[in-house]
Amino acid sequence: MEVCAPRTRRTLPGLRLLLVCLILGVGALAAIGSLTRSITTELSARGQSLLGGDLELSVSQRTATDGERRSMAKLGRVSETLRMQSMAANFDGQTAPIELKAVDASYPLYGTLTLKSGPARPLGPTETYVGPALVERLKLRVGGQVRYGTARFTIAGIIADEPDRLSEGFTLGAVALVSLDGLQRTALIAPGSLYESKYRIASRYDPTQAIKAFTDRYPAQGWDTRTRDRASPGAERFLSRMGEFLVLVGLTALVIAGIGVGNGVSSYLATRRSSIATLKVLGATSGLIARVYLLQIVAVSAIGIVIGLAIGIAAVPLIVALAGDVLPVAPAFAIHPLPLAQAAAYGLLIALAFAAPPLLAAGAVPAAGLLRGVHDGRGAPRWKAAAWMGAAFAGIVALVLATSERPWFGAAFLAAAGGLLLLLSALGWLIRRLAARLPRPRKPLWRLAVAALHRPGARTGALVVALGLGLTLFVLLAAIRTSLDANIERTVPARAPALFALDVPRTANHRSAQPSPTSSRTPKSRPSP
Repeated sequence: MEVCAPRTRRTLPGLRLLLVCLILGVGALAAIGSLTRSITTELSARGQSLLGGDLELSVSQRTATDGERRSMAKLGRVSETLRMQSMAANFDGQTAPIELKAVDASYPLYGTLTLKSGPARPLGPTETYVGPALVERLKLRVGGQVRYGTARFTIAGIIADEPDRLSEGFTLGAVALVSLDGLQRTALIAPGSLYESKYRIASRYDPTQAIKAFTDRYPAQGWDTRTRDRASPGAERFLSRMGEFLVLVGLTALVIAGIGVGNGVSSYLATRRSSIATLKVLGATSGLIARVYLLQIVAVSAIGIVIGLAIGIAAVPLIVALAGDVLPVAPAFAIHPLPLAQAAAYGLLIALAFAAPPLLAAGAVPAAGLLRGVHDGRGAPRWKAAAWMGAAFAGIVALVLATSERPWFGAAFLAAAGGLLLLLSALGWLIRRLAARLPRPRKPLWRLAVAALHRPGARTGALVVALGLGLTLFVLLAAIRTSLDANIERTVPARAPALFALDVPRTANHRSAQPSPTSSRTPKSRPSP
């Protein structure tokens, strides 16, 4: 046993490739899972400020009746807002589409409306707050004037942070805020106008129960409802699906790293042939040898997994600092155990799957062959290696399906990845067969290169699989982006109107009607009889 001791102490340097592959793979999975969970957790934690209340009741093209307002008041403090698409005009005749939002003095119930100059105050009937995009487009300034509909407003500030911006959803233009009295001055609210009324409530009761009580009392009034738990369902859905897709991509990349794990374990065991032979001469069985070196590989894998998890945790605040403007919210630093546990489990299963063939093969070589340095793979129990790898991959599939919000998507992705893996393995086998049948080149360099493709122990198949999977992932990500861009470029110009009008008033004399700032100029038509 003294022969083995000096070499056993050098286990970690001998498995550097295993260590590096696991650090990179587990670190990427931990970073993706932690970032996704941090953002979704932050969205849930900030649900009140993102929604603007504990619950929201919204209805289109009308405001709440007196009875409905009394019912809302019984639930808690109420803040009323009206949203509509309109146009803003400066005094040079330039116009721009806007999202005109009228708010009351209680807005916002949660969070703070912040201007470039500091916290905002309630708006007067002739004042407005405008977004930076509108200021840039129409060359506006604080203290200047802008026109919505038929009314002029003084710009009282430039919006820096609108607390419920994320929950408002998609808009066609920059945001402009006015008071409810100011909206009445614009004459934009008229029969047929397209607008949406929203009532945010800081409720004393459970939001779900409060909504149920209200909708049960007014079942046919067309009310849409949301609670603080689902303040921005679109953003949460996008993030969860994107995070799930990236985890699957990262898992596929970890499979590529697993090939490096197998190569590292093979190289490590090749340097331990004398130790393995000595153990066999002393009576150690193949199973005992496999268990001894398995413990070493598991120990090194644990070190790599822990380092990878630490890198994944540290990567989240770095990503937030570098790409904070792109993210829907900037999450606070937190450690989320579930995505870290998933990344660790994936890393350990991949390490066990790809370490199985070299471990079992090393234990199957006779002691005499090891002492002579002869490589004889005929005794390697391939069915045992296949069973070991199959069990590890079954665990990966079960973990993916158990943690996925859409199991069918995870199953389809894994099935496609498995089919690609088999195809690339078959291609690697075909390359080895063709290289073995090729005539031997006369030049020594070419002869050695061709021989290296099919010699015993050649890594041709592993290299083909690794390069093929890596290239496929790059092509997949690039194809998704280019497909989305091409689809938008192809379909939007064909379907979107070249001209649209908002709130065009119906007049008796078409010839004398003047276009308002909320409508585009349309051709004159003959008056109907």
